[in-house]
Amino acid sequence: MSYREDFAKADGWSAADVSIRLNNAAGKTFLAFLRASGVDTIIRYYASSARPKTVTPEEAKLLSKEGFGILPVFQDSSRSISNFSKRSGAANARSAMDFASRIGQPANGRSTILFAVDADYGTADIDGPILDYFAAVKDKIGGSFRIGAYGSGAVLAKLLAERLIEVPWISMSRGFLGTEQFFYGQRWMMRQVPPEVVHVPSGVGYDRDVVRVPRRELGAFQVDAAGQGTVAWDEDVDATLGGLHPLGPRGIDLDAATTHYVTTEGLRLRETPNGTIKRDLTIGEPVTALDEGTADGWRKIRAGADEGYAFGKYLRVPERAETEALLRATFDEWLRFDKGRADERADPYCQYIRQMWAAIGEPFDGRSRYPNGEEVPWSAAFISWAVRRAGPAYANFQFASSHSVFVNNAIKAQITGRTDKPFWGYRITEQRPALGDIIQRNRAGNNFSFSYAENHADYASHSDIVVEVTPDVVRVVGGNVQDTVSLGRDIQEYELDGGGFLKPGQRIIALLKNRAGASA
Repeated sequence: MSYREDFAKADGWSAADVSIRLNNAAGKTFLAFLRASGVDTIIRYYASSARPKTVTPEEAKLLSKEGFGILPVFQDSSRSISNFSKRSGAANARSAMDFASRIGQPANGRSTILFAVDADYGTADIDGPILDYFAAVKDKIGGSFRIGAYGSGAVLAKLLAERLIEVPWISMSRGFLGTEQFFYGQRWMMRQVPPEVVHVPSGVGYDRDVVRVPRRELGAFQVDAAGQGTVAWDEDVDATLGGLHPLGPRGIDLDAATTHYVTTEGLRLRETPNGTIKRDLTIGEPVTALDEGTADGWRKIRAGADEGYAFGKYLRVPERAETEALLRATFDEWLRFDKGRADERADPYCQYIRQMWAAIGEPFDGRSRYPNGEEVPWSAAFISWAVRRAGPAYANFQFASSHSVFVNNAIKAQITGRTDKPFWGYRITEQRPALGDIIQRNRAGNNFSFSYAENHADYASHSDIVVEVTPDVVRVVGGNVQDTVSLGRDIQEYELDGGGFLKPGQRIIALLKNRAGASA
């Protein structure tokens, strides 16, 4: 199936965005249609002033009474780069909060306001005015509301990377910059499906939206008859992915369904056990297991909006939350680099490397060279970036531009019993590798030992993050491997012995065990 066909799939759509008011006769007819279609979330507009497309308090009360959650998007003008700046971001944030107050949206830090970026912008505009705009929005809104954005894949990826938004909503314009990669990377929460359609009985035009996450994560809200707002579904145990309701097909109780993760690249979702392929699954992709599996090992699962079967051997239960956070951050970077097909020197990837360097206070990007003409290696900057992105449990990691620095720190942490450190360094004979660990190896013809690493912090080496463990090998993801973020190439697969330890003779210096979130 082509990208165009994949992107146009509306299976399981459970949200609709509408630019007219619905508290009227036509709206009543339309709402009945939405309810019958399984829709539970309606996206409506805020702006700097009341106008025909903006939601009213009366409409919000009606939508809530009818059982719908309301998800507001702020949009005045967003189709020219001149509409984006620090000044306009601050002004629009104030207008959005004023509108939210009039409507009754709860300012408790759990409901969401989306802001639209409704055109295809290049990296200079994204990194400049658009980033300035959202930084001002975040500064003004503070912790009162969650912030989301509507736009291209490139816009959403950048805003997520800079932690300026929490709720990414992909525009229906599939040709926009970065949208194909972001779509297949499964980092979106909501996706607008082309084209716009009209409900003929009511005459209401609307867009269908597929929701990839449990609906409570959107931050929609409802208001009561007195205009008091609450976050919709805040207390639900809602495992309904792709817009399905609490009882899914065949009456399966999805609250009892179990989250698993795909363990290897190349696994496929099939219509039936060993049947027709529906789509490829991606390593690290979360799925919901819908049964206990067949006698020959197949399991029925839901992946996004798709249901089908996959071989259960290649699904795993979650690790500690802290480990999963590092794995997610690592996979996100691999996907951001187009599964290793991107080149460090090309836009926007060289600018992604710029972000990694900036996080540790260095000025480089993917095109940088030293004065002698040698390329600036960024593999340690990648490790530091991924670990930093994994959250506060890793705050005491020794972020550095050299692998030898954080490896030395981890080895000393293990020797001195530093329980505040997220990694401890070991010889390969002392511990078995597991998901979320880091493996350091020699490079450039060097042959440094663990003892050398224990006593030195200034030498050339390389390290990667363990993302797959089998009985025979572990596979890793690393940066600056053949000029990209790579998974499982020849130098990124390590053999295990019968006891699950890394075999000697593979140029490994140290194994850094991930202990973030583990008991002391």
